[in-house]
Amino acid sequence: MDSLDRSIGFRVISADGYIGTVEEIVYGAENTLGALVVATRLATEPLVLVRVEDVLGCFEHSGCLILSPSWRSNAVEMQDVAQLVV
Repeated sequence: MDSLDRSIGFRVISADGYIGTVEEIVYGAENTLGALVVATRLATEPLVLVRVEDVLGCFEHSGCLILSPSWRSNAVEMQDVAQLVV
């Protein structure tokens, strides 16, 4: 899924429908793609960190990502991430 490297601004959807848009790409060890920061429509979770492993498809021609049905159980709210870093 090489186009994940260029997925900022892509729409993110799952079986539940529209989730949000990719705001940032997070790289891990050895500059490998690790996760995506997704801006959601939810007031309770405005930003979530989604593992790359939960991306089922990336369609550059339509600017869309499809997540696995279990993406939410693996996602981390960005507020939680900020508390871990501080």
